[in-house]
Amino acid sequence: MNSLACLTRRFLQASYCFWALVPLPSLAKKYSFIAFIALRFIWILYLSYMLSRGFVFLYTAKKIISAFVGTFLFLGNNFVGLLLIFESILKRNVHYHLETLRLQSELLLQRLGMSRGRRIVSFRLLGLISLQLVCDAIRTWANHEIHINPIHGLSMPMIWLLRIRYIQLLQHVMDLNQRSVQLRCSLLALASGNELWQPYGLQECRQLQTLRLSYERIFECYEVFSDCYGWGILGLQLITGFEFVSNAYWMLEAWMSGNIVVMVFIYNAVTTLSMGSLIIALFWYGDAGAENGRQIGCLISKLIKPLGSKRYNNLVCEFSLQTLHQRFVITAKDFFSLNLHLLSSMFAAVVTYLVILIQFMFAESTLRVKDN
Repeated sequence: MNSLACLTRRFLQASYCFWALVPLPSLAKKYSFIAFIALRFIWILYLSYMLSRGFVFLYTAKKIISAFVGTFLFLGNNFVGLLLIFESILKRNVHYHLETLRLQSELLLQRLGMSRGRRIVSFRLLGLISLQLVCDAIRTWANHEIHINPIHGLSMPMIWLLRIRYIQLLQHVMDLNQRSVQLRCSLLALASGNELWQPYGLQECRQLQTLRLSYERIFECYEVFSDCYGWGILGLQLITGFEFVSNAYWMLEAWMSGNIVVMVFIYNAVTTLSMGSLIIALFWYGDAGAENGRQIGCLISKLIKPLGSKRYNNLVCEFSLQTLHQRFVITAKDFFSLNLHLLSSMFAAVVTYLVILIQFMFAESTLRVKDN
């Protein structure tokens, strides 16, 4: 089991490098630096070519709502792909700062005897990747049967670029969430053994100080993570919401036309499932991290000792204020926070825009009848 988790982590790291989603190495590593530059150049050329194809589709598209929706979705995916690659280049120093903070928090948790949970993260990510592969196999089969998407194979690397970024974000968020769980368990163990009317011990004071520093490092990880990946998260959420709207619209259009309903439904439903599983997982673990932070704040009050020294009780009060002002929240450049409330708002927006597209679809059908 440990070897499988280790192989999964190595595979993920190699995938991030291949899809140009990691920062450039230092100039001291000359050959690695040249290889990373060449790989990014290839990806930029590929996405630029796809953008040119998208503008050609937009220019030659007839006055059909479905064609315009698909072309704008295609262009949006390419723009977000370019954004992710340039973000990995420009946020190089921030990324290294994030890795330093993660190492510091891991060392502090090891001092508390809490350093497990990596295998769980690796296995869950492996399950998500397997789901994406199964969905792609079904989409390829459906597209082969009736030729739904003319650029299905050509656009596959671009789609996987967005998915791998989701996997990368999920790995960071799940790792931070696991550390907050470990911190909460350690704090719960300290609170459960606390004797209110017994003077504090020196070991308790040191352990509490380590817990406070661990909380601070995890909070800094959340802050730097939001800074490092914020613009990419914003672009991914916008294009994913538009993709939900587009696939729902195409399924309704196929249902109303009565032609090749089953294959179109399968293709678009599986596409929605593949992206939906990633975004729901990201929102779920983002909300779980915030909930762990709230639970940690509730546990602090159980550490007060009426017979303890002023130094010990002041440390408890500082820790309580720290949890009140430093929340475990992931934001997309302060536009929104990743939580389940945002997910419900996103579905409400999808329904709203879908109703608008349906109105255009009826107007388009009426215009065709008049032209005939």
